[in-house]
Amino acid sequence: MVDRVCHRADESGEISSVRVEGDSAATPWHAHLSLVLGLVDRGHRTLHLPSGPVALGPGDGFVIPPDTPHAWAAGTSGQHRVLVLGPRLLHDSFWAAGAIRDPAWTQAFDRAFARVETGGPLARAEADSLLGQTSRLAGAADGRRLVPGPLRMARREAVEQVEARLDLTELARRVGLSPFHLHRLYRRTWGLTPAEHRLEARLRHARTLILQGTTIADAAAATGFADQSHFSRAFRRLMGVPPGMWARQIRPARRLGR
Repeated sequence: MVDRVCHRADESGEISSVRVEGDSAATPWHAHLSLVLGLVDRGHRTLHLPSGPVALGPGDGFVIPPDTPHAWAAGTSGQHRVLVLGPRLLHDSFWAAGAIRDPAWTQAFDRAFARVETGGPLARAEADSLLGQTSRLAGAADGRRLVPGPLRMARREAVEQVEARLDLTELARRVGLSPFHLHRLYRRTWGLTPAEHRLEARLRHARTLILQGTTIADAAAATGFADQSHFSRAFRRLMGVPPGMWARQIRPARRLGR
């Protein structure tokens, strides 16, 4: 069982932090629109990437670029911390996913994490310092891919209309592919299935609604979940805590502007 998962956000909402102490649960494969940076403080964690598993130990940092599929294996008795930097901070840069082992990067991460976790605004200099160190160590060439139109359309449809059930047969018909070929090509291109992208979009929109004051039950209904318990299970699998606890952790800094 996870001993403690704590989410925080800076007052701008552009950067958030997560601290996981004790045992960590496995997560499903997923991706973020943001840049995810993290550091293992104690114990060992295994990060699964499309290129294979990455074993992380104490002092190891990690980089998960935007739109990179990944999953975490269950871990025991440790601690790791994560910073999630929103798209508006990223300056159209690109990074390679994997481990980072560098003292200067660790110092920049620690400074940024401490500011966010205490609810203060992240100074632009701190964000730029961390991004600069990350680019120095894990920078990559332009990672944008030439994706065929039907697959771009399928991705767009998968993340829209989050309140509706995803019908793979109907989606395939709209983009001019068979369901079998759409599923196979979509996963080969994006690393996730249309259903996995739809679930991500639902949870992302639900988090926005909750921060705006929507009740958890109404957020679940508005994003197409069968009921609140179904929503809470999906939310916890991805975020590590139930939606109510997440809201209580995130809201104070956003509301008080600390």
